[in-house]
Amino acid sequence: MDKQKAEIISPQWVFLFIGVIFGYVFVFITPPFQAPDEYSHMFRAYHVSLGGLVSSKAGGISGAELPASIGETVVQVSTNLSQHPSNKQKLSDLGRVMHFPLAPYRTVFYFFPNTARYAPVMYLPQALGIFVGRHLNLAPVYIMYMGRVSNLAFWITLIYIAIGITPVYKWLFALLALMPMSLFLGASLSADAFTNAVAFVFAAVIFRMAFGGGNDAVSTGELALIFLLGAMLSLSKQVYAPVMLLFLIIPVSRFGGLKNYILSALSFFIFNAAAAFSWFFLSKDLLVPLRNGLDISPERQLYSITHHPLDFVIAMKNTLLKYWADVLTDFIGKLGWLDTELPSYIHITFWGLLIFIAVCENNGAIVIRRKDKAVAAAVFVCVTFLIVVSQYLTWTVVDKDIVEGLTGRYFIPVSPALFMLFYNNKFHVDMGGRLFGVAIMSYLAVVMISTVAAMILRYYL
Repeated sequence: MDKQKAEIISPQWVFLFIGVIFGYVFVFITPPFQAPDEYSHMFRAYHVSLGGLVSSKAGGISGAELPASIGETVVQVSTNLSQHPSNKQKLSDLGRVMHFPLAPYRTVFYFFPNTARYAPVMYLPQALGIFVGRHLNLAPVYIMYMGRVSNLAFWITLIYIAIGITPVYKWLFALLALMPMSLFLGASLSADAFTNAVAFVFAAVIFRMAFGGGNDAVSTGELALIFLLGAMLSLSKQVYAPVMLLFLIIPVSRFGGLKNYILSALSFFIFNAAAAFSWFFLSKDLLVPLRNGLDISPERQLYSITHHPLDFVIAMKNTLLKYWADVLTDFIGKLGWLDTELPSYIHITFWGLLIFIAVCENNGAIVIRRKDKAVAAAVFVCVTFLIVVSQYLTWTVVDKDIVEGLTGRYFIPVSPALFMLFYNNKFHVDMGGRLFGVAIMSYLAVVMISTVAAMILRYYL
């Protein structure tokens, strides 16, 4: 009996219990289109549900031909909500759009340049729910909720699998996934849910191959799995391509010799580079300025980086000095369109708990070497650099001495590599007991209840 109870309070089951209950609370308590760029994600996911693999352009702006009722629903329920905390979601507006007919053949061209270039694989979970809703001829707002429901189910499934696979940091994986920001994105239409989930499974599989497989040779199935996961991650957002470097922490002995290791590594990197570049070239014509009316020019910014690198270094320094606290806060959770604040104790205690777990969740049978940590550090630094560069190219006004648009949620996919740097090989705290599991579950319940309360106050009271 005690053993069964201990298993129930394992990291996997804590994640599943908290994730399912509060994830679906987030699905329905968050007003329509109040996750970052959610209406754009809705447009792209709907397009994918129609079989639209690549978006198109009209008037020089990327988008697709979609039912007019979708945009009309967006206007009716989300106008003047984002970035206006004093404005609330009127239940009467929400009730009215529940009766909007889908009218799928009355179409217009909708612009969504920020999501039009995303690969369709990122929207398969949302598109499944939207596909069902379309065929039931539901109102667009119900179709949106169905997309959220299916996206969350996919995200929960993959994170649950990741926690089960990894031989180290099971509690850390669970806590990173249950940060308010992470769960909130999983319960939205955001493509970030797909990226985050795949990144966690990829890291878990690599950790298992590096630290949990003994000296057995890597199987063909394991290699095929990381090739597949790597390709999905490479297709998601190219800034996360350096996560592929985690392959290098797998011991040479797992491949039966240096020759097989080099051959496998080269094949893996070439395969994923081909996946990333193939989609880049397929969608490069869809790249357009994301902020209308502002002097945004990727070409001029790239010229500035290559010909005046010191100016870019100064911009990065200014960004770090000005936004480091915001990035740390956003990583744990600033919800809605980054306009829904959570109590400060959540940010302080959650960061403290993550660091404590990262330092003390030691598996005595596993040693993480300095070489492994060097690879993890390289992954984090490279991803951070690419994130900053991408924001500088596509979101920052030309000649501005700071990088705009940087937010903490961009670092969730690389967080397993970041916290790997805290692993120690000398001591650990026993985290397998029932009391520890109960304590973590109780803490997470308080965090989630406080988060729900903050969302209700923000949007309804």
